[in-house]
Amino acid sequence: MTLRSPVVAMLWESWRLTRVEAAWKLALGIVAGMAALVVFAAIARINLGDFAFDGESPTVKAARDSGAVIALILIVLPNIVGWWSIGNLNRVRPGFPFYLNYTRPVRTSALVGVPMAYLAAVPAASYIVTALLLRAISGYAFPLVSVAAWIAALNLLHAPTNWPIRNTIFKLTGNMAVGLAWLLLAKYRLANVAWTRPMQWPTIFDFPLSDYALIAAIGLASFGLAVVGVARQRRGDVEITPWIPGAALLEDFVTLLRFPCPTSSSIRAQVWFELKSRGLSVLANGVVIAIVIPLVFAISVPVEPVRPMAAMVGMFSVLAILISAGNAFSIRARQGRVYGSAFEATQPYGSAPLAGLKVIVRSVCVLAALAVVSVSVWASMSFIAVDAGREPLLGYQPLRSWQGAIESVVGALTLYQQISLAVIASIGVAVMVASLASFSALAARFPRHLGIGGWLLVFHGLVLVPLVLTGYRGVGSQTLWEFLVGVLVWMTRWIDAPAIVFATVYVSWRVFVERLLTLRAVCGAVLISAAFGVAWVTMLRAAGAQLADMPMTYAFWMLSPVLLPLMASVVAPWSLNRIRHI
Repeated sequence: MTLRSPVVAMLWESWRLTRVEAAWKLALGIVAGMAALVVFAAIARINLGDFAFDGESPTVKAARDSGAVIALILIVLPNIVGWWSIGNLNRVRPGFPFYLNYTRPVRTSALVGVPMAYLAAVPAASYIVTALLLRAISGYAFPLVSVAAWIAALNLLHAPTNWPIRNTIFKLTGNMAVGLAWLLLAKYRLANVAWTRPMQWPTIFDFPLSDYALIAAIGLASFGLAVVGVARQRRGDVEITPWIPGAALLEDFVTLLRFPCPTSSSIRAQVWFELKSRGLSVLANGVVIAIVIPLVFAISVPVEPVRPMAAMVGMFSVLAILISAGNAFSIRARQGRVYGSAFEATQPYGSAPLAGLKVIVRSVCVLAALAVVSVSVWASMSFIAVDAGREPLLGYQPLRSWQGAIESVVGALTLYQQISLAVIASIGVAVMVASLASFSALAARFPRHLGIGGWLLVFHGLVLVPLVLTGYRGVGSQTLWEFLVGVLVWMTRWIDAPAIVFATVYVSWRVFVERLLTLRAVCGAVLISAAFGVAWVTMLRAAGAQLADMPMTYAFWMLSPVLLPLMASVVAPWSLNRIRHI
């Protein structure tokens, strides 16, 4: 495509980078808004037994109004969270994401202003389209220009708080300050008005001209700050700082474990490389988190305001380790381009052995880190004392209740069942690592085709809305939650489980056609799947599920997770082979 104007070229580049994310935000807003409108009305009708559509009681009308308010919030949120596709250009590092444009003969003001205007206008337009659609469907007067203008202003503020700053601490502080300022402004602006009443929206959101003048001032100030900061980066006047606080400390921690690369075996050498490049960093993260957790709990006991933070650290520490389980195949991204490492793709190894080594090493490191963090969290619970009434201290009730539930469940299991639970957890972590690695590889090799899986999730939401709208009439004494769970189970049984079976059969056939797996590897995958299946059936029986008394479709659905280890065993080498033969 020939573009003679630099402005048009930058707009085209921004569109190419954000078009998928823009479509996702538009679809997410429409689905979430429609679901809120339908579900709240369904709750009232089910509770009242009012299944007639020719009239509405006051309770149903109030429920529909509440659904409209929730829908308004849900269609605003996707358009104010920023752009992941733009931040991913420099891997969420601080600084200007379009740094490759520094060498173009374009003024810095245009280099900054064009993407700023585009990234602010698209969310505002997406909101207007969604609000117009919900207006036509529901009959509520969703606000248009006024809310869209504030959405554009908030997106404009993302530039001065992210692009000119090269220090992560200052960047996070700036974003937190801007978010707090927006919350205070929204509280001040909407505190004394009944904005939760949709019938008054045309009057409430009819903002005066002073608000639009403030929005214009915010836009000009954001543009000026962004241009000054990016100009300094373009001239090289800004010192580059580490983008992750403590990154150098973790690297030094990993380098403390010095051991030479074994030369007697290629397998040992590959394991050494995987440990030094990725595995030890996961262990280092686990050790650091395990050291921090007791310190936070010890401080939170005498200092009551710190207790919520300690509870959050305890709950999300395990999740932080699980997040580090992804990208075992070392997929890289730069300026919107995702690709595999050329060094690893050219190693004299078969795709199946290489994928197996990568997944096994990463899984062992993740399991070790999870064990260290879990022991740290469990030991830190001793800091939570109880008073004379045997009640936990204020702020620790959720953690104490979770601890009691885990102790009661695990304590009721026999030794054989506990071993089965450990087998499921270990193989489950390996399946998760292989699945995330395969997803990263396939996303790099087939970005458009893999988007079908994402749209399948949207399809689930689109199916749920009409089912709730037309199917709740016959639920009888069922609660809405039971009905929704039944709908999700139905979709999982007839859509997701067959999809897992079809994907496993197809990929297995492709793996055998391409001769990626040897007979030994196939036997190992079958043994792992069999061990997982035995452990899964044991835990189902411990939970009270009797497969012999169930219909065949229900039993098949309950046993479908047994196929996950086998699917991961064939998908991982197949996806890595796609990257190695681009």
